[in-house]
Amino acid sequence: MLAKYINRLLAIVNLPLLCAVLFEAHIQFYSSPATSGSVYMTIVIQLAIESLPFFIACHFAYKTSRYRAVLIWLIGFLCYPLLSLAISSQSTVFDHWSLLSMQGWMFAVLASTALFINHVLRLRDKTRLMQFISKLFSLNVVIVILLTGWSIIMAGVFNSVQDPNNDQSFSAVIDITNIFIEFGHFLNFLWQFLLIAVLVGFVYALNRYALIRQVLAKQGLLVFVTGALICIIIITPIFASFLLWLPLNNPEITFFPSENHQLFAPKNYQLLFWLLAISTPLILVFERQQQDKALILIAQQQTQTELKLLQQQINPHFLFNTLNNLYALTLTKSDNAPHMVMKLSNLLRYTVYEGQKEQVTLAQEITYLQDYIALQKIRSHEKITLDLQWPEHGEKFTLPPLLIIILLENAFKYGVEPSTKQSHIHFHIELNENSLSVICQNPIFTQKQNKASGLGLENLRRRLTLLYPGKHTLTSGPKDNLWYAEMTLELAPC
Repeated sequence: MLAKYINRLLAIVNLPLLCAVLFEAHIQFYSSPATSGSVYMTIVIQLAIESLPFFIACHFAYKTSRYRAVLIWLIGFLCYPLLSLAISSQSTVFDHWSLLSMQGWMFAVLASTALFINHVLRLRDKTRLMQFISKLFSLNVVIVILLTGWSIIMAGVFNSVQDPNNDQSFSAVIDITNIFIEFGHFLNFLWQFLLIAVLVGFVYALNRYALIRQVLAKQGLLVFVTGALICIIIITPIFASFLLWLPLNNPEITFFPSENHQLFAPKNYQLLFWLLAISTPLILVFERQQQDKALILIAQQQTQTELKLLQQQINPHFLFNTLNNLYALTLTKSDNAPHMVMKLSNLLRYTVYEGQKEQVTLAQEITYLQDYIALQKIRSHEKITLDLQWPEHGEKFTLPPLLIIILLENAFKYGVEPSTKQSHIHFHIELNENSLSVICQNPIFTQKQNKASGLGLENLRRRLTLLYPGKHTLTSGPKDNLWYAEMTLELAPC
């Protein structure tokens, strides 16, 4: 029950957008002189109210068609901010509000765009382009993008302060104009933060490819923990020496947790500890997700292989008997021989070409069944009477090929061929909206029908289980000296 409510909540709340709003609220709070929790909550509530159109636009954009989604998104993320800016500039009502800045709007746009890309990747087709895009958003690439973005943001913040080396209480605000005016200073800060990002990326790569994949996966948790402690002990002084070498530091204060020039200060080891502590669960979750995707893909491939094998198990008994009858007709130069050749050709053509597709129209499948019945009537001469019913509008729905034929094959194989007497087959296909119903009845001339026909029905039952889980029924068995089989399916529209 709790999981159901959590899923509903996650379906309603746009978490990336909420994260962007909270991030902007923290920046505005830390940029203000206030330190009380009430001021922080006021900023969060005001920004959440201002951002409601963003949430509404995202919610409806993902529930409509492509062009409408773009229109809704533009109204929410472009028209609304321009309108709110015009209103706030002409009114004094919002003077005491913590209004969403240009920076906050950019955070919201980036969050919405990232969510859209994630949505597309989840629904991606197996094309080379989409596979390439999927690789672009692997965990490694995301880490590189985040570290690079952090470097640019930090360089912009430091560049916006007059003397960041000595003024350690400055606000986390980026002056974009100052970046262009003092672009050289910005680049000087940027390369230093990029070096820090490279060191952090090295720790991430070491954790993922050495500690987790080689140590944890192969030798267990205890060896992993001890290996992580060894890395912290060895790498921390090396890490510290790189950081202390940067011009960002000054003789009094350094850009390291210890805030001094001691490489082996106890506080310095905390930095690497927290890097490993934060990156480890993140990597494990991603690795598990990738493993689950691989297992799902393998299962899908196995299912498709099994379906192909089941689909290709066409009754050879029918083919051999048909060829024998055709041989007999050609010896007597019967007029039915050309018709039998044509019908058999149609059946084999459908089996070879249409039978390899995932879906065909119901009309195509019915044509195949009608050709099969016509061929059986030529073979059986006057020994059979048929009660047939075909649905209308079969071209509007699709189903897997060679699915219904098993019921019909069993009816002829066990209800007509074993006897020289007159036989009657009742075969009705009904279509009610998208619900397909197939009913087949034939006489029982052998006590072995139940066991023998079970192979074909088991084949059919397995295919239905794979193709229509929870959306089909199949019943069969003797009923009043007749063999009765009924199948129902929920068809997909074309």
